[in-house]
Amino acid sequence: MTALNIFSALIGLIIYPFVIRATGKEAYGTYVYAFTIASFFQAFVDYGFESPCAKAVVLAKDNLLERSIIVSIFFYLKSSLAGVCSTIFAICTIFVPFMHNHVTICFMTFVQLLANSFFPVWYFQGTKKMKYVTYINLAIRLGTVPFIVWLIQSPADINTYAFIVMISVILGTLVSYICLFFDGIRLQRVNKRQLLSLFNESTPFFITSITSSMKGLTVKTIIKHTLGIGEVAIYDLAEKIVAIPRFFTRNINSALFPEVVSNATAKRVQRILKYERIIGICTAAFISLLSYPAVLLLGGQSMLDAVPVTILLSIMIYAELCSGAYINFVFIPTNRYYLITTNQIISFISCIITAFIGILIWKNIIMVTIGVIISGIIEVLFCFYAEKKITV
Repeated sequence: MTALNIFSALIGLIIYPFVIRATGKEAYGTYVYAFTIASFFQAFVDYGFESPCAKAVVLAKDNLLERSIIVSIFFYLKSSLAGVCSTIFAICTIFVPFMHNHVTICFMTFVQLLANSFFPVWYFQGTKKMKYVTYINLAIRLGTVPFIVWLIQSPADINTYAFIVMISVILGTLVSYICLFFDGIRLQRVNKRQLLSLFNESTPFFITSITSSMKGLTVKTIIKHTLGIGEVAIYDLAEKIVAIPRFFTRNINSALFPEVVSNATAKRVQRILKYERIIGICTAAFISLLSYPAVLLLGGQSMLDAVPVTILLSIMIYAELCSGAYINFVFIPTNRYYLITTNQIISFISCIITAFIGILIWKNIIMVTIGVIISGIIEVLFCFYAEKKITV
């Protein structure tokens, strides 16, 4: 699972210098902002189904029929939400100025993320069968590279770039369902009670996901309207550099989840937290040391403002590791989903308040980034406090 995310990010970084130089940071910033808007809609389609479904698959690993029912419930709910969100998205392209002016690229990023939303990574995670789907998806991603190098030549080609990425994600999702078929999964009839059960169980995760998406969209909107669309590309480059080690660290908790969720003792969780704190600090230090050459290599001289942003965002790896461990190994096993929701709401509010105050003090992208960092630290503090209350 880690390999899938890391190599996908590596492929993105390999083609990034070519794309950013061919299209320019203004056109690429437009793509990033359209992608962020689409991510907000994706959060509604996802609706937090992944964690409850992964847990259910782990518990039903020896029951093929039960796994088929879980996949069926997931697919039916996703399809319904996708239809609703597609309608709302289409209406927004008429009335929202940015979406109306860039309707093509907004549509393609939306379809890309819609296809990604249907990708059942949680199933392969729960059944520990990530290997084959990883190989196939990496092959698809590598296959896009020649087309990008061949077809992307100027800012006018940014829509072509979005189209190529969209097609690769659609193919990857189709392949994942073929893998499900060969694993014996078949769509089953499900009743209303089963649908409502997953829907209700996923609601706290949905609130967490939508809050996170709102935070990302709000941060980039603040940057866009106060500093310009080019600064959105600066922030995106910093996120991309942090992405590879972040994929690795995020997947530590995801990979441990099937093993730990059935035996999440306090001693075991504390041991995991101890090692993850060390990993977080070392990873942030490593990113900070390589931030300048990485930005220079990927973006060139015109993108050097991304260096301090990269250093600051590296702190989020520590915060996400710690809060992720509390969520996966304390809150989920004890069914305290409301703590996950509360944590994300507090994080979102603190991020927006500190980012707004920061931009008023100094109109610079660094102040917005500091707001993001503060929200991450607050997440960890809340989790620490909540875990102590549970223990007591």
